[in-house]
Amino acid sequence: MTTILARAGAVVFAAVSMLSLLLGLVALALGRADRMAIYLAATVISAAIVGALMRRDTRRRRAEEALLPPERRPARRVPRRPITFPVRETSLTFGAWYAIAVAIDAVISGGTSVLTLSVTAPFAAFMLTALTIAGRHIAFRLTAEEAADDQK
Repeated sequence: MTTILARAGAVVFAAVSMLSLLLGLVALALGRADRMAIYLAATVISAAIVGALMRRDTRRRRAEEALLPPERRPARRVPRRPITFPVRETSLTFGAWYAIAVAIDAVISGGTSVLTLSVTAPFAAFMLTALTIAGRHIAFRLTAEEAADDQK
């Protein structure tokens, strides 16, 4: 019963913390620095209570797990391999997106400008490269994890 109350309390205090943070921003926007300080203090206190409740719950769970026989304990999580940064793949992707951005600008505006070559195209290429590389790695990691789960 106390576990349920502690978890419910953590949820309630997290909501109070978020609400007081948002009200603090409203008070700041309205020029009420005194109220903003009060709301900020309520946010910090509520967040500290949430942290204490969650730490207590984690300690309780670990103590309960230590009492179980080794075969009934939950399996230890194996950390993932770190993601290595693919420099060659990123450079090629950036170059391709840069060329596409310059070509699109040339088609739309009838020519390219220094602004396009030095600011617009590099920014567009950077953003699209980040999305492409991150999306590709996330998709392959999820696919590899699903394949590993299917093999078990």
